[in-house]
Order: sequence, then structure tokens, then C-alpha cells
Amino acid sequence: MSNGKENAYFSYDINDRERACFEIGIKLGALYHILCGLPISSNPIIIESIEKGIEASISCQPYVKSVKININRDKIQGNKTTEFEYDELSGISIAATVVLEFNSVEITAKVEWIEELKYPLMFIEKIRNKN
Repeated sequence: MSNGKENAYFSYDINDRERACFEIGIKLGALYHILCGLPISSNPIIIESIEKGIEASISCQPYVKSVKININRDKIQGNKTTEFEYDELSGISIAATVVLEFNSVEITAKVEWIEELKYPLMFIEKIRNKN
């Protein structure tokens, strides 16, 4: 829920729906760009700790209700059998859902690899007014 102080910095004619869309874009962009390039191995404990850590981090941002990250384990190579055998996260292995609430607007948005596009698409799945 907005406390209103930050609203003084936004154009007076932006409505709650537009502001919620702006806010969710920030969250998805941060989440995606924090993850991309992150060193990782196929060890399930490491993968899960990265998922949980980034979920916790993104949930600290204003208006975030929930965050769920799923790293596609099938896409991760490198099991650290040598010092140099690890992988890096990329868009093909990231799937995430963020739910945000700004005043009366709730948005569910995602980032996921769309095979047809060959692209990690960020998109709004659902917008609803809570009133």
C-alpha cells in the first residue's frame, strides 16, 4: 500500500493502474538482470538457495506481495567436478512470477522463456482492481 509521499514525484495524471504497471516493470527488470550471468552449478542446494535468496531480495521492494522463481534445472550444466566447471544463468533457464499491489490494483507478472520467440519475455499476466 502506498503511503503517498512518493506520489509527489510522479505526474499528477498517472492513475493507480498505470503506476502499478510501472512498478511491476521495475521489479521484473531487477529480478531478471540480477539473475543473468550469476555463476551456478547443477547442485540442487545451490539452485534452491539462489531461488530463495532472490525471492527474498525482490520481496523487499515496495508493493511486492509475492515472488516465485523457478530455475530450469535441465538447462543448468556444470557440476563442479573441477574448479572451472560451472554454468551461468541466462534467460533460457529463468521463470519467475511477481505479484504486486499498489493501492487498489493487483498485478501478476512473469518473466519466462518463450520458445516460439526465442526470448525471455516479461509480461503482465493479470491485472485486477481490488475494489
